[in-house]
Amino acid sequence: MARKNDSPQKATMREMMRDYLKNNDVSIKNGADVNSVVKDMISVF
Repeated sequence: MARKNDSPQKATMREMMRDYLKNNDVSIKNGADVNSVVKDMISVF
């Protein structure tokens, strides 16, 4: 579900991130977790 002022690209990225987190059972507790997830996502694509 897109937010009111999101661009289509931002909405797509949000959806991809939500799906990735759900499918890989990832919990984010701090900035290091975010960095790790982003690096992992980049290596997948």
